[in-house]
Order: sequence, then structure tokens, then C-alpha cells
Amino acid sequence: MNSVVCKTVFLGCLMFSLNACAEAQSPTSTALSQVSLGGQALKLVDAQGKCAILKPDNTQVSMNLAWPCQFSQGRDGLSRVEMFKSVPVALVVHNQADSASSTDCLQTAQAIRLRQGALETSSVNQAAMCTPDHDQKMFTAMFRW
Repeated sequence: MNSVVCKTVFLGCLMFSLNACAEAQSPTSTALSQVSLGGQALKLVDAQGKCAILKPDNTQVSMNLAWPCQFSQGRDGLSRVEMFKSVPVALVVHNQADSASSTDCLQTAQAIRLRQGALETSSVNQAAMCTPDHDQKMFTAMFRW
């Protein structure tokens, strides 16, 4: 009987610790919904099923991405910002897994930049794979410089 009780307690503790680990990772999603671009704190929000950027003055900039979306992740786990020609640029992505296949995924990306005090959005790019790693070209190539 003691063996059954010990196993039950052990399994209960294991389930609790797994749940705690899963909850501990949720700030990553929060970290990927916010970015500081040129000193401006920006946040991604749901605007009637579309992704939008909430600016510090509470105005929104519409994007051509479906919700949910997130900023591209840096190696530190936070939203990544690239500097190009002294202009800060961030990349926003929406990933949509193909329900028929566990490996197929469509990633839609749109960059934002703060140039001469104005927040600008780029054209949209689609890729047939959902990768967390993006090289600097993904951040900059969708703009006219």
C-alpha cells in the first residue's frame, strides 16, 4: 500500500512541476509581443483578427498580417531589432501550420521601421516554412531604401 501512495504522490509532484515549467515559459510570448524601436515601446495587438501595432500614444498602425502575430525572436529570447543605415527595424511574423501535415507551415512576415520619427510598415513576404531564425535581409529587403 505504501508503494501505491508513494507512486501517486510522485506522479502528482511530477505533474505539478511540469505545469510549473510550462507556465514559466509563457513570458516568452509576452516578450515577443513587445519591442523598443528607437526608444518607442511598441506592442502587438489584435485588431479585429488582424495584427496591429499599438504605439505609446495609444494609436494603432495596421498590418497586413493575421492575428496572432509576434516579433522575430533574437538569440536572447527577446524581440529582435536590427539596425540598418542607422534605422531600427523589427520583423513581425504570423505562422500558420498546415492542418493536413505536421511539417508544412506558412509564415507571413512584415517588417516595421522607425525612420525620421515615423513608424513605417513594409510589404508582406510569405515563405513555405516557419523558421524562428531570420537573417538581416528579411528585416530590410521589403523596404525601399
